[in-house]
Amino acid sequence: MTFLLLGSTLLLFAIGMPVAFAMVVSAGAALLSLGNVPLMVLPQRIVTGADSFPLMAIPLFLLAGNLMIGGGLTDKLSRFATAMVGHFRGGLAQVNVVNSMVMGGMTGSAIADAVSDCKILVPVMVKSGYSARFAAALSGATAVIAPIIPPSIPFIIYGSIAGVSIGQLFLAGAIPGILMGVYLMVAVNVIARRRNFPRGERPTLRGIVHALRVSGPPLMLPVIILGGILAGVFTPTEAGAVAVVYALVLSMVFYRSLGAADIPKILLETGVQAGVIMLVIAAASPFSWLLAREQVGQAVVQLLAHIGDNKILFLLVLNVVLLVLGMFLDATAILIIVVPVLVPVFAALGLDPVHMGVMVVMNLMIGMVTPPFGLVMYVVCDILKVTITDFTRELWPFLLALVAILLTITYVPELVLFLPKLAMR
Repeated sequence: MTFLLLGSTLLLFAIGMPVAFAMVVSAGAALLSLGNVPLMVLPQRIVTGADSFPLMAIPLFLLAGNLMIGGGLTDKLSRFATAMVGHFRGGLAQVNVVNSMVMGGMTGSAIADAVSDCKILVPVMVKSGYSARFAAALSGATAVIAPIIPPSIPFIIYGSIAGVSIGQLFLAGAIPGILMGVYLMVAVNVIARRRNFPRGERPTLRGIVHALRVSGPPLMLPVIILGGILAGVFTPTEAGAVAVVYALVLSMVFYRSLGAADIPKILLETGVQAGVIMLVIAAASPFSWLLAREQVGQAVVQLLAHIGDNKILFLLVLNVVLLVLGMFLDATAILIIVVPVLVPVFAALGLDPVHMGVMVVMNLMIGMVTPPFGLVMYVVCDILKVTITDFTRELWPFLLALVAILLTITYVPELVLFLPKLAMR
């Protein structure tokens, strides 16, 4: 049954069937092959898969991010990033990195960050002499940061599946997210020196203060979210609702950059985005249930017992497998399919599930910008009219930087667990 389930799913993926439908069809075929399980289990599991309080945070954080973008608050954040690093060599490229680090605290979505960069920063970069293909590759690579710096939609999905505190996952992603930005800034600096990219004007103290004053309110959003969760004022799901209210107040009252007429369009965009994610989550639920019923996780644990308990080797193999999967499949689907199998493996090897959550999500996010089927890559190339070949040629230095930070957090778990442990004291 397991072979039928996995084999049919991969075959349907290969012929181009949408991810959600492929998993439902495969799960239905597997149920029919069992014979002793009623087909009614399929719709029951689909409904159960989406019926989760933590998952309610996904549309809320998406809405908060879209309100920020629609209200033009990302422009203000870009000015802040320009004031901080715009005078460095390759200043606008450095601004792209810092802007994604800041945007990560607003949206939690790689797609949203990539679209924002392509529409706001890339046109300015091209006018300043940067090639469109370089700007595209950089925007794709920096978008990977957004789902790691809290809040994070993939962390919500992982936490709800693995039974791990979403608040701890949010905290665990902070330092790795910042380090991703640092590694990418180093890569940009090396390229900028080789290609003699221009510097921006050095800002005055008054300019920095003005940028902080203008961008200060949006920058407070991640502080409010994490502070409220840590203080026990609200849950991560309730934090999503708080983020929506805060974004509405900023956009419609404080800055007055968003009108009532703009809200229906933003709600529609958010509904479509959330619907796609939730459909995949719901469709993958019977798939995951069948894998658990067939004890695939326990089989993997037994297989590892024959290989040995070498954690270093296991983590290396896991990274390679996840990176390859991320190049071909939807990240949400991979999380829902793979995490239930990996959780007992992590427990058997004594690996911290919070540390593993950050590592797994980072792998899949890197896959989203990697050929041949990275979703972020396709979004960026479509918006900027850049070929996949040109994108890939410019991507590899940034890809090396991302893989380097992935290996760093894989084998130095203290970088991931420092803040969660500090908060638990």
